Amino acid sequence: MNDYTLLAKRPIGSVSDKEVERIVGFMNQLLANEFTLFTKTLNYHWNVTGPRFHSLHEFLETQYKDILSYMDSIAERVRTLGEYPDGTIRHIHELTQIKEKGVINLSAHEMIYDLFSAHQKIQSDLKEIIQDEDMFKRDPGSEDFLVSLLQKHENSSWMLKSHLE
Repeated sequence: MNDYTLLAKRPIGSVSDKEVERIVGFMNQLLANEFTLFTKTLNYHWNVTGPRFHSLHEFLETQYKDILSYMDSIAERVRTLGEYPDGTIRHIHELTQIKEKGVINLSAHEMIYDLFSAHQKIQSDLKEIIQDEDMFKRDPGSEDFLVSLLQKHENSSWMLKSHLE
């Protein structure tokens, strides 16, 4: 037996190919939604105006940097599962469920509400998949990862909602 026999396609040995395929499918959908949210947040960071410009500009910078970190973590989790993340613009465009606003000159309030709604969509998707009892029987690491990501989106939603009140 050589040292390479321990290397397998799937570092998480007890997870079947079918289970990995399903989890990675969700992760790629999630990655596409996160990328769209990242792009929206960055766009709003660039284009926000009004009396709260400075505070919102800085706030949105923090938000898009956080989302970039989430995307990196999702892609790394997919790699941990032995697969490849769908990171092309074409795949992201095909998979995203979050729609972009075609208008650049939204009010700050409209921008914040749009971002809040996108975070709510991601939270809803995460809650739905986490509640699927069969999905993570042999992959508690992915379940834990998604629960942690849900908490991060809940925190972001709370912050955005605070700007709307």
